[in-house]
Amino acid sequence: MTDLLFEIGTEEIPASYITPALNQMKALFTERAKKHRLEVQSLYCTGTPRRLTLFVRGLPQRQESVTEEVQGPAASIAFDKTGNPTKAGLGFAKSQGVDIHNLQIKKTTKGEYCFAIKQAEGQETLHILPEILAEIIKGISFPKSMKWKGSNLFFARPIRSILALFGDKVVPMEINGIKADKFAFGHPFLSGKRIEISRADWDLYMQLLRQEKVVADMTERRETLRAKITHLMASHSASMDDEELLDEVTNLVEYPHAVECSFDEEFLDIPGDVIETAMKEHQRYFPIKKRDGNLSNKFIAVVNRDEINAQTAVQGNERVLKARLSDARFFWKEDRKLPLEKRVDDLKNLAFLEKLGNYRDRTDRIVNLSEYLSHRLIALNQLPIEADARIKRAALLCKADLLTQMVGEFPSLQGIMGREYAKWDGEEPAIATAIAEHYMPRFATDTIPASKIGAVVGLADKFDTICSCFALQLTPTGSQDPYSLRRHAYGIIRIIEECEFTLEIQEVLSRAFSLLPLFLKKPERNHHQAAQDKHMQGIKDFFRDRLFQINIERGHRHDLINAVLNTGAGFNDIHDFSQRLQALSCVSKECWWPDLVTVVERTFNIGKKATSIGSVEEHLFTEPEERKLWDIYKKNKDTVQNHVTEKRYEEACRAYYEVFARTVHSFFDKVYVNVEDESVRNNRLLLVKTINELYSEKIADLSHMEMSGNKNQAS
Repeated sequence: MTDLLFEIGTEEIPASYITPALNQMKALFTERAKKHRLEVQSLYCTGTPRRLTLFVRGLPQRQESVTEEVQGPAASIAFDKTGNPTKAGLGFAKSQGVDIHNLQIKKTTKGEYCFAIKQAEGQETLHILPEILAEIIKGISFPKSMKWKGSNLFFARPIRSILALFGDKVVPMEINGIKADKFAFGHPFLSGKRIEISRADWDLYMQLLRQEKVVADMTERRETLRAKITHLMASHSASMDDEELLDEVTNLVEYPHAVECSFDEEFLDIPGDVIETAMKEHQRYFPIKKRDGNLSNKFIAVVNRDEINAQTAVQGNERVLKARLSDARFFWKEDRKLPLEKRVDDLKNLAFLEKLGNYRDRTDRIVNLSEYLSHRLIALNQLPIEADARIKRAALLCKADLLTQMVGEFPSLQGIMGREYAKWDGEEPAIATAIAEHYMPRFATDTIPASKIGAVVGLADKFDTICSCFALQLTPTGSQDPYSLRRHAYGIIRIIEECEFTLEIQEVLSRAFSLLPLFLKKPERNHHQAAQDKHMQGIKDFFRDRLFQINIERGHRHDLINAVLNTGAGFNDIHDFSQRLQALSCVSKECWWPDLVTVVERTFNIGKKATSIGSVEEHLFTEPEERKLWDIYKKNKDTVQNHVTEKRYEEACRAYYEVFARTVHSFFDKVYVNVEDESVRNNRLLLVKTINELYSEKIADLSHMEMSGNKNQAS
């Protein structure tokens, strides 16, 4: 067995491109090796900004030889009655590259057929690798690629060298005028040397690169940086807590080193969020915080230099940050000269989406929808009445900071700067906080708004965004979601769940659509109700899919999720949906769960045949078991319904099981439902349907549950 070492040397690749590219390299080689019948013992990929490396341990010297059996025409067609080959037989033999006399006749289920037996001799792996490695280079995709030298090859950055060794032999390949050889290159500033790699040996490769100031292994670079950053922070009683930033800076350097820098303390009068954003997002620095959580004037920079050259890097990074913070201080000073309230009307100069007006129009919609939600929640005692005015004020000001110079320079601070400027303007703290919170959650692991004022404004903002995009058919497709509608839906679901809001999604969507310019009712034009209904159904389907995916990720069974989604109550009330799903997940672990499923499923399958509507008619009962079942239903209906009304869904499930599990089965054992008398038959079907709907319309539709083993055993 022989090892393969393959390195694509490039100009500096963006940090975010490297890990996805390495994952693709691994997948592409695995796929191509399987296609070419090459067994692989192990495979490892790593990279730096200037190289993507693949190391394969244990490749065979040759492909495995195989015998291929190809079925041809029927024997009666390939040969005539005298045994001589026909044109069909000769043509098949020629197409397979075998002599007509070497065709074999075998019996199949369809009769006797001709088969060509071909021996495929294994080729030398060294002669197969050029094709595989070239396909890997061409097959890696990037968010943005470059084209150079007038060729048709696209890559993240221009390729400058290819190292390809199979054992001690160079793989004979060439792409875009670059021939593979046995050379790699050291650090561009600390070495610059061309390094000869004599054989495909991972340890040797790593050692020779390390001598030339390149730490090729990504994990080693990350842990080296972690140790150095942690050591520097420890002297300030601080700790490194940004793993995402650590991953990014790991792929910005080939020689991992970290240095402590500082900036003038006078800049600390700028809001801390601004300083952190300037450090992290613009410069990839690690801020150092004091024990009280406030920023110090120290920070850590990751540099692509060794200890000898570190001081120059310190001065350079301090100079760059000073320029950034000087700009930020200027913006902070200038922006405060104009209160947020006076910026609101100027939002008319900021476009939102085509046909949906500007941000002043959008602000009016958010205010209107916030008031609507506020009034609904106040009526349900889920929001104090004094919150209404604060919600309206926060909604009015929530987008005003988009016009500030600070947000223009640091877009990720929208909302956060709105809070800071609102505080400066003298707005109530609750209103200032809500302005920042209404964007939350900003990402999957983010928290929801801590205040209900921020939660309500956030819901209004997210519902308006979703309805606006669906109205313009700007819906997510596959992996594409340019307007982050999935994140908005996720935020809506979490806010409603965690704030325990009772909201009818259908009504909220209807209100949100009615505010859009496309659907405003005007005397001089028709209101496109059909189009609105179509978009609304699309959003409901979108929310249904989001609820399913979110709860799958939370660990709920897919059949339980569908059971709750498919019930009569559906998911129109998201908080209620979540309560029912949680209850069903708990109940499904009970020993009596299979019997509950059976009774609900059986009553559904029979009751769905009912052709009449209305109430069960007692005078049509002809059997004692009918009367008994109906009396039990009337006696216990209110108990089950009260549990449902009070959201005690586990108790409702148990009560339904205890009341109907045996009585329903007894009814079916003693009463024949499908009698000839149509009125009696329909009345019995209606009785069964009524009992089923007591559960399936309010809690869950258990008619399609997946039960493991015998239904008499707990799943």
